[in-house]
Amino acid sequence: MRKKRILLTLALTLILSVGLGVFCACGAPKNINATISRDNMGVEIADTMYGLFLEDISYAGDGGLISELVNNGSFEYESNKTAYWNIDGNAEVKSGSGLNTANPSYLHLAVDGEVRLENLGYIEYYDYLTENYNKDKMNSADMGFHKDVEYDLSFYVRINDFEGTLSAGLFSPSNGETVNLTIPSQKDEWVKVSGVLKSNATEDGALVLTAQGKGELDIDFVSLVPRDSYGYASEEWKYVSLRADLYDALAQLSPAFIRFPGGCLAEGDTFEHLFDWKKTIGPLEEREQYHNIWRDEENGKYYNNTFALGYHEYFQLCEDLGAQALPILNVGMICQFQAKYNQNAKKYAQGKMSKSEWEAYLDSVALRPGTAEFDSYIQDIMDLIEYANGDVSTEWGAKRAQNGHPEPFNISYIGLGNENWGELYWRNFDALYKAVKEAHPELTIISSASYQFSGERFDDCWEHIHSDYADTLVDEHYYTSQNKLFKHNDRYDSYDRDSAKVFVGEYAASSWGIGKYWSQNNLWSAVEEASYLTALERNGDVVKMASYAPTFAKINAQCWDINMIWFDSQGIVLTPNYFNQMLFANNTGSRYIDTGITTKGIYSSASVDEESQSIYVKIVNVNANAMDVDLTFDGFGKINASSMQYMSGQRAAYNAPDMTTVAPMQVDCAIDGDSVLTRVDGQSINIIRIYYGDNDGSSAYNLPDLPKNMQNEITQFDSFVMTPELGFVIGIIGISVLITLAFVVIAKINKKLIYKKAGIK
Repeated sequence: MRKKRILLTLALTLILSVGLGVFCACGAPKNINATISRDNMGVEIADTMYGLFLEDISYAGDGGLISELVNNGSFEYESNKTAYWNIDGNAEVKSGSGLNTANPSYLHLAVDGEVRLENLGYIEYYDYLTENYNKDKMNSADMGFHKDVEYDLSFYVRINDFEGTLSAGLFSPSNGETVNLTIPSQKDEWVKVSGVLKSNATEDGALVLTAQGKGELDIDFVSLVPRDSYGYASEEWKYVSLRADLYDALAQLSPAFIRFPGGCLAEGDTFEHLFDWKKTIGPLEEREQYHNIWRDEENGKYYNNTFALGYHEYFQLCEDLGAQALPILNVGMICQFQAKYNQNAKKYAQGKMSKSEWEAYLDSVALRPGTAEFDSYIQDIMDLIEYANGDVSTEWGAKRAQNGHPEPFNISYIGLGNENWGELYWRNFDALYKAVKEAHPELTIISSASYQFSGERFDDCWEHIHSDYADTLVDEHYYTSQNKLFKHNDRYDSYDRDSAKVFVGEYAASSWGIGKYWSQNNLWSAVEEASYLTALERNGDVVKMASYAPTFAKINAQCWDINMIWFDSQGIVLTPNYFNQMLFANNTGSRYIDTGITTKGIYSSASVDEESQSIYVKIVNVNANAMDVDLTFDGFGKINASSMQYMSGQRAAYNAPDMTTVAPMQVDCAIDGDSVLTRVDGQSINIIRIYYGDNDGSSAYNLPDLPKNMQNEITQFDSFVMTPELGFVIGIIGISVLITLAFVVIAKINKKLIYKKAGIK
């Protein structure tokens, strides 16, 4: 038995040593040494590499980027016409003689004394960091008022026989004054009423409309817009304006392109609501509203799209940001997930659905090429291209001019499909591809590679593309976990250089075992994404575009767990993932250079912009320890200046309302002849900038100021976090303990058996 115990002890010691060795192996200090040579310049990196994807999900558009504060201002919510209104008095929603056929509903008031209408705005729904519905929040006003800001109020009124007064006011702890509004003298016709309200404080509140007197009147299309919003009262932004801090956050990313309007939103969830771009332009009152696919009406989470963020607004946003517009159109079919395409295709393949049933199903979810309906849809796409690129002498170019933009937007891309796959997609794609190519060979068409990182549907899509559509840009989507982007850093190294190029239209990494919701938008997920972006630059001859997704989410109202920018009614939270995108997008050259760095736990890329005489060396350190860096530059001449922009901290460090733990910093680097010396932290993203020739570095990109609500002192994040390495060690120890206990139990049983056999009690 003693011999067994000795062997057991040795075994346990060995197991623990291996475990602790794995855990501590990265602690040894290392240096990073490399020569960056002009002779090693490789592929071109497209100037379209880093862009944005915008979709109205998690109140990114209505309730977010769009500055409108009133929620359900035209009473068009399908299942609850008065959602987000508290009504005290006799009022009901009617339809049939509304403003127009696109917005038929309105609120009818029968006043005998007073009717009070309170709009809560775009509310929060959940407890913090959960998806647990909170009834108190769902009944709390959440319009974000700002001190001394004026708000334009407007709505339409139709007077029947009403005699009395109309008033309005902002209501919050510091607000409550009302202003009287002019009642139109016209009877039985819709007349727009307007006024200006001013906030006494920065706080949340509601809009209150009050009718006092006697008689009947109708109200529709209530609006409240802050005058400090981006684009307010400008000729270009004719119908809407944007929330200024959210716009500024987009501008700081210097996006090369914007992919819009989805996502699944670009498709729709029913045949009746197949996304129609034409319904999203023109006066807001004439845009047909319908439900957003991310709603949860059973729990009181109503979500409509007003389409205030419509196609024209997307085009204008792209122009203002200097980004190329990249519209994604459905191929005449609804979202395949909503249509249960996989389930029905499986039933058909198994013989559980007849040929006629299968064809009937397809016709219920998609337009069929060769039909009048499909030909009409092709014309819709041609009209969109004309709206974007035609001059004012064309029908749709003239409509664009009427909407505030006489000059063409000059789009170069058009996407056909979003996360689509299978027989039905390729049937419709082929017909649309041929039509667009024939009419507009100058446009680059974007195809879909399904929704998978890899697998049968992904492979099938690429098989079609390699065979017939190699001139398209292929839209790949993947949301990863379990260190997948680390493991697949070589993904594009083996792609066919002579086939279609790649657009990573939606990507994001979530950290192993760390956090929930925006706490998943932590430093480690940003480090993982940064490591992957170095590979995209290395494969710049294959990958031409990339955009993180989703971009926006309202705090405690999210529809997706991880998002680049979180916001509430008053402020904004920029995540480490946001800062990673910002650093890469603003510090990228036009030609890749092989760094030759092979240090374990280091991902790197280098690029040069020979026109500006700038070099960018990106070093992503996933090790726990800091490292000294010595870079030698060969063939570039005299080095004039060097600096490093970086981001580092604890793995699980994240930003939240009133807590900033991660933000980029900048330091100067030492120059020694043709070498640049610096030091990179453990768990960090680093971009070393080198300026040579005639560039003295004075025009280098500088980090912007943080949003006002994030400008408090950066907090040290110091919380226990379960990491893969720590989990491995704990697992080894746990197994060791169980083995030890097992041996102890077995030894005791053996001892009892021996004693029993010997007759010893």
